[in-house]
Amino acid sequence: MNKFLITLALVLSISTISITTQAEPGPYDPGRDAFKDFQNAQLQAEKEEKLILVQIGGNWCSWCHKLESFLNNNSTIKTLRDETFISIKVNVSPENDNAAFLNEMPEFEGYPFLVITDKNGEILNSRTSGALEDGFSYSETKFKEYFEYWKQAERSLN
Repeated sequence: MNKFLITLALVLSISTISITTQAEPGPYDPGRDAFKDFQNAQLQAEKEEKLILVQIGGNWCSWCHKLESFLNNNSTIKTLRDETFISIKVNVSPENDNAAFLNEMPEFEGYPFLVITDKNGEILNSRTSGALEDGFSYSETKFKEYFEYWKQAERSLN
């Protein structure tokens, strides 16, 4: 009986460990085709007269998760983003490093990395998100200034 209980406890422990160590789904999908997503964004940007915001990162990146949460949960920034940009996310991970697509982007160090292009794919701006941080999160003021600047620029480009 003791052997049975020990075996059962061991099996349950291993099952619990394997369940808790599985990666949670995140904002970046390794199965996506960055070139195709960018081409679709270009078509939509032309139709809606918007710029394109490319977020480069991965589900392994804690600041990428913070950025995603910030952009989606701050209504002021979310609205400004959605009014100004067509947004895409480009995954960087062992499953899909998107190296060919990233070769088309400016050199960078650090994630998440943001790139703004016009509807034709011309790179207008790029930066690591560190410039937009405030402590252990992101700054509403800094993002608002950044997005408002590009909203005004987008109007002059169209």
